[in-house]
Amino acid sequence: MALAHKEYSQRIADVQLREYLEAFGAVLIEGPRGCGKTATARKAARSAISLRDPKKRDEYLATASVNPSLLLKGDAPRLIAEWGGCPGAPGGGARTA
Repeated sequence: MALAHKEYSQRIADVQLREYLEAFGAVLIEGPRGCGKTATARKAARSAISLRDPKKRDEYLATASVNPSLLLKGDAPRLIAEWGGCPGAPGGGARTA
């Protein structure tokens, strides 16, 4: 039986994330799996890509190895989710830029 999609609950991190994006332009979000990193980042993002997307993952990884700045093209702030598996990427989780 599939779990029903939960409605988003506001988090303290939402305010912090907005403040950090205004101050720095890019934010690294780290935390344990399933704690809401991507959901929180999606609320702040105006555009997004996910390296978990099996149809696009290889394309994104190839782009990242040649010219990673191309992954930032899109409305800002831009969420790059699940990029921890990307060669040379620090950490794991969701990033917003």
